[in-house]
Amino acid sequence: MTDLTTKYNLIDDKPPFNVPLKGQYKQGFGYYTMRERLPIILTQVIDQLSKDKEQIVANFGGETARDELKSAIGEISKLKYELQTDKDFRPIKTALGDEPVWNGFLEGLGQDNSYFSACWLYAETYMYRRLNNIFENTQTLQKLDYFQQQKHKALTNSYDAMLNLWGNRCDLSISAGQDVKQDGDPFSLLDSLDRCIVSDQTHDIWQCITSTASSPSGIVEIINDNSGYELFTDLCLADFIVRHKLAPKVCFNVKAIPWYISDVTPKDMQWTLDTLAANDSQPLLAQFGTRLKAHFESGALEMRPVDHFWTSPYEFYRMRDVAPALYERLSQAKLLVFKGDLNYRKLLGDFNFPYTTPFVEALRGFLPTSLCTLRTVKADLICGLPEGLADELTRKDASWMVTGEYGVIQFAGK
Repeated sequence: MTDLTTKYNLIDDKPPFNVPLKGQYKQGFGYYTMRERLPIILTQVIDQLSKDKEQIVANFGGETARDELKSAIGEISKLKYELQTDKDFRPIKTALGDEPVWNGFLEGLGQDNSYFSACWLYAETYMYRRLNNIFENTQTLQKLDYFQQQKHKALTNSYDAMLNLWGNRCDLSISAGQDVKQDGDPFSLLDSLDRCIVSDQTHDIWQCITSTASSPSGIVEIINDNSGYELFTDLCLADFIVRHKLAPKVCFNVKAIPWYISDVTPKDMQWTLDTLAANDSQPLLAQFGTRLKAHFESGALEMRPVDHFWTSPYEFYRMRDVAPALYERLSQAKLLVFKGDLNYRKLLGDFNFPYTTPFVEALRGFLPTSLCTLRTVKADLICGLPEGLADELTRKDASWMVTGEYGVIQFAGK
């Protein structure tokens, strides 16, 4: 690996409390992410594109696609070099519509505008946005999903568990794109997993969703995270909600572009529904897929039009100012369900709150309506813990916050 040259001196310590997480703290997971995980992910994208070159050329436009693919691979290598040598962030050039938002944000960073000097959330999000920007500026490869194979395997490798159920440990950005297989009977794990939920407000969420005091719409909005097995569990949850009339509609909020390897895009959602419904070898899954499609056709389930705020660098507490129309739409819902680690990081803004900070306080005013977060702990930030619990867990395992063994189910009522 290239020797790391950073804009500012690295600090051989953990990130202190009450500051943003940054890659310059060498004992933080942000440093490990920037130093190890993200270069590996970019290398794997290059390897996969090289391996699939002939198929991509055939699918996306012949010799023009071949030339553009070669150029794109070179640009990814440059991006990897910029990351490894802590270069300043470059502007985004795109026709997707989010160029002013991104470039305005980057201009506002001041001197903290490189991979290790910026907030970890900003830096990692920027890398994924730059990666897709490479393909947006081609003629033939604009719709290429360079993470598609990993996402497809995340579903098809999990059929056994899907016939039973439980999920959200299949995050490919954490495993650096390695195949993840969810198998066995998830229900047999429930008792053992209960002890790993370090903050559990399930009762409050249930009270909210069963309350007769309805919001203007009564809708439940799911802000999705991963494809594959986790999306399957999201669909199971939505099916339960509408079939038991806990809400008239459940809406899904997915990403506009390939994002953090395994995040759901509209194409992933449609492929998942089609794959489930056409699964002749597993009749139960086929029946479920058919029922889901019927829900979408009736309007009981809906995939929202993509909103570029979900792939912006902004924390959620800035949504009201940056994306007021989205904030207003979410405020009409009965409950918002934020899935996964990245959404949790954006809820807290990658700000290293003391671990006992109440969840609602850590939201910094972001409360368009009642909301909850379902998160497996895969980054070294957390809030809402009882006094002393973090110390107890650290004594058992110093790396407990990044192993994916623990989770939170947290709620903030409007």
